Amino acid sequence: MTIEELLNMFPDKRIKPVDGMAVTAEVWEEAHEYHRWRQRLHALFAHGPGIVTGLEVIASDPPDSSLYVLPGIAIDSIGRTIVLPHPVSYNLGDEIEGFLYLLLGYREGRPRVNGKRADEGGPLYVRAEFSLAARPTLPDTPMVELARLTRESRQAPLRDAQDPMHPRRNEIDLRFRREVGPCPRRLITAAVSYLGKVSERVQGRGMGYLARTLNRTGEWQVVVDDDLPLTPRLQAYTLIYLVGEGKVELGAAQVKGLRGYVERGGAMFIECGDEEAMASMSGYVRDMGVALEPPTTGHPLLCEPNLFAAPPPGFVAEGEVLAGEGVVLSARNYGRLWRGERRDRLPSRAEIRSAMEWGANLIDYLVRRRRGRER
Repeated sequence: MTIEELLNMFPDKRIKPVDGMAVTAEVWEEAHEYHRWRQRLHALFAHGPGIVTGLEVIASDPPDSSLYVLPGIAIDSIGRTIVLPHPVSYNLGDEIEGFLYLLLGYREGRPRVNGKRADEGGPLYVRAEFSLAARPTLPDTPMVELARLTRESRQAPLRDAQDPMHPRRNEIDLRFRREVGPCPRRLITAAVSYLGKVSERVQGRGMGYLARTLNRTGEWQVVVDDDLPLTPRLQAYTLIYLVGEGKVELGAAQVKGLRGYVERGGAMFIECGDEEAMASMSGYVRDMGVALEPPTTGHPLLCEPNLFAAPPPGFVAEGEVLAGEGVVLSARNYGRLWRGERRDRLPSRAEIRSAMEWGANLIDYLVRRRRGRER
């Protein structure tokens, strides 16, 4: 639901009471609906939709087809507060497999009397309730995502992730949960794809270490999916991280898809492990209509949020770093330095810290254009 749709639902008048006014059920409902909407819009725009507190999702012990959702509070996309007052078990049973979202929703019970019978003049009560659902797609109705998982088969037991940053099949994926509060974090999803003949596919792991560092700042929530094929599915990600070695050959449809992705506000970070890959990827970027130049003094890539005089060394000390509209092309292999490697020796702590700060600049520069388009 868009901001305009939400604002159009907001009541533009309130009831002014006067002496002798007849307070009917309709008048009472309208008066309280005004305050409910004000509360919902405050929750939505002051805190944002997502998980306010709690609502951790854990596997059964020993593992089976059940998940447990612990108590907590969430706000859905139209500002309704969802309260889970006690732990709840959700059993996937033996009828569901494949990719799934675990979703929490708001609902209300039917009006009922409480204590007195209706014919004795007792008021009716509407109870705020919740719903849990596991679905392969996100619904049109407002829901809050609690977890994701990919179940290999209908009999596969579900487990907590051994590595929360890189959950595997049948493990609970908590990376995409949106936790909100006075300063909600911005979710950035990054897809890592390897092209050509990459001998060691380790840059995604380095990107994961960068994500951990950035997530501690409180401004971003960076989620990394490693070693994905270059398919249209990647266009759902905030950032595509392409790693190439040797001659890289892309089909016309792939180049067209990447061009469209960038034109729609997508961001790409491309790293090349050798001159052959650099020549290939430079040509494809030109085919996308993106002009690349070395960042110079005052360029936002060098200034925000950390100040650099020039791009720092990566896994290799030298090599081109070029930036354009939504694309950064690098021959320095920062992904390997993010995981603590240099080509000729172990990196110093200062070099790793500098690389992490440079990673923050890369993320900020690349996603800023999408942030502007979303406003």
